[in-house]
Amino acid sequence: MGNSPSAPSPEESVLPVIDIGAFASGDANQRRVIADRLDHAFCTVGFCYVSNYEDVLPAEDLASMRAEASDFFATDAATKQKSVIDGANTGYLALGSENVAASTGKASKRADPVESLRFPAYQEDGGVWRAANAAEDCPWRAATWVPATPPGFRQAAVRYWAGATKLMLLLMEMTELALELPPAFFTANSYAQPGTLLRVASYPVEGAQADEDTLRYGAHTDYDGFTILNRNDEDIALQIQTANGSWIAVPSPPGTLTINIGDLLARWTNNRWRATVHRVANPPAGTAAAPRLSMAYFTGPHPKTLVECVPSAKCQPDNPKYAPITAIDHVMQKIQMSQKALSAA
Repeated sequence: MGNSPSAPSPEESVLPVIDIGAFASGDANQRRVIADRLDHAFCTVGFCYVSNYEDVLPAEDLASMRAEASDFFATDAATKQKSVIDGANTGYLALGSENVAASTGKASKRADPVESLRFPAYQEDGGVWRAANAAEDCPWRAATWVPATPPGFRQAAVRYWAGATKLMLLLMEMTELALELPPAFFTANSYAQPGTLLRVASYPVEGAQADEDTLRYGAHTDYDGFTILNRNDEDIALQIQTANGSWIAVPSPPGTLTINIGDLLARWTNNRWRATVHRVANPPAGTAAAPRLSMAYFTGPHPKTLVECVPSAKCQPDNPKYAPITAIDHVMQKIQMSQKALSAA
């Protein structure tokens, strides 16, 4: 099957929109309605948009991070190499360093034409960071590999990290209500010191082939909990796979962020919520490729969290589909699957 998406039906052309600001400030009835909308979105399509998020992730912080990231990727290779950490999935990964489809057990024929910067939730001194104090506790804010060029990059990245973390906590609070779990089930426990990763990725024109039988990022599901994705306005490169196996383009309306879940949260909900396969396609044949910048904040619980079906009647905990597993073991299984697929390719 080529990469050209089928024409979306009217109900598929726009994802559900979740008003995060209305949830944060609403009364009990409003919050319930919005949480139910989130539940329905992840029971069905597995993706949604969030809007009205500026109180936690200000527009100026988002714009600043995009500008600084664009300037960083525009620097020369020698400058970018200063952010490389050999043998680690941290810092700068050069063009062609990734083959994300391998995480599904099927490596692509060629590496993904993307370069990225990765900021993980770990501290070299073994300390911990608290989501409620994200900016001050930011685990990499003083790391030597964080780009020194452009000059404002570090400050912009810390501010973005802090805002995205606040948005994560609101999404988890909404999840507690949507699944009829006790208040603070996630936010005061497994997400108080979460395992997260900020990935800033550039898809340069020279790395893209305007060929519908190639991809800019292979088909995959994410690993952990919510993915908070910021893209170019009106970007249509992201595609999701429908239940019948077809692919549809997901636009990026201005003033929204795209949200999906990873395998761990699907497992936690006993597959009530869907981790939807998605990919980044090239434009149709004959159409010029355009540069693309995306910022994905991958969220998840503390790595030592034991993940088993949540105690919600909605998720049928008496009929579990998965054995308990720690969050870190789940991620390692995905990484091992990726390594196995790459070695066999």
